[in-house]
Amino acid sequence: MKKNILLLIAFLCIQVAAFSQNKIYGVFETKALFQVGMIEDSAGGHVKSILRFTPVANYTLMAHKDFNNKVGIYTGIGIKNVGFITRQNSSDMTVKSRAYCLSVPVGLKFGNFKEDNYLFIAGEFLTQLDYKEKVFIDGDKSKRKSFYDNDINLFNYSASIGFHLKGLIIGAEYTLSNFFDDKYRFQPVKSNSTTYAGPSKSNILTFFIGLRANLSAEEVSAPEKQVQQAKLYQY
Repeated sequence: MKKNILLLIAFLCIQVAAFSQNKIYGVFETKALFQVGMIEDSAGGHVKSILRFTPVANYTLMAHKDFNNKVGIYTGIGIKNVGFITRQNSSDMTVKSRAYCLSVPVGLKFGNFKEDNYLFIAGEFLTQLDYKEKVFIDGDKSKRKSFYDNDINLFNYSASIGFHLKGLIIGAEYTLSNFFDDKYRFQPVKSNSTTYAGPSKSNILTFFIGLRANLSAEEVSAPEKQVQQAKLYQY
């Protein structure tokens, strides 16, 4: 675990060093997530997933670099609340699974930055931590929590696409790897040691809406300053 965290920190340092050669500016992002699990049981059968709404604990601090008014890149580090809700087809049982993640996005953006409107596409590296599971059977609830004990994959990856419209963002994201580790075993009742094989597929489709706030007043006001200076030179 410590080795993986050190590798993540080293990776971030390399990114910061690469960006430091050019003028960059900070952006803070917060999102509300609407998540659906793409789940298949151990036999390959479809498992019903209920829409999960996650309005909190989805924050990212970004570094943006604009090459011109139309093309730019960004990266950053954040925290994300990832998970899904499933309902068993053959019984009255609902399972809520979630993990807090450290996230590192790397994205491209295309549009009109002076108008603050652009399209973005990104890949994201996720370190899944702090797994928590709730099982509801006929109104009874049991909880299971593990920091990391072969329950979930420590690393995951996702791809996303979205639009930025004057600070508002909307888009979709899909995890490319399974949420659960192959060694995961489902235990319906906490007092009963009986376990079952975990899902053969556990990807997540996410729709999001949120806000991006520019943290650099100088960068925001730069286009306006240039226009004012151009007018002064005309006289």
